[in-house]
Amino acid sequence: MPTFEASIKTVPTGTDFKVTTEAGSIGTARQQIEKLYDPIYIRNLREVGGGSSLTDAGDVGGWVVIGSIVFVLWLIVEYWWIILPIAVICLIAWLYSIFSK
Repeated sequence: MPTFEASIKTVPTGTDFKVTTEAGSIGTARQQIEKLYDPIYIRNLREVGGGSSLTDAGDVGGWVVIGSIVFVLWLIVEYWWIILPIAVICLIAWLYSIFSK
């Protein structure tokens, strides 16, 4: 997510200071700064850090999870005739272990 920086002033007698925030767009960054600091003014709001790409570690991990889920669903659909009897046997064994106590 891109990092934005701005100079803001929060009190009439004070000096301005720099703040940074991470947001998806410059409009969202402005809203976050207004919500957090309630500034008198916001000046020089600009993007200072790069945005994300598909090669970020978090994004790659998400794609791996989604790919794994799709692969498991494909296995279930493709091999239902094997998975269904195994699932029934596991369910019977689980119920037996619960009710045999």
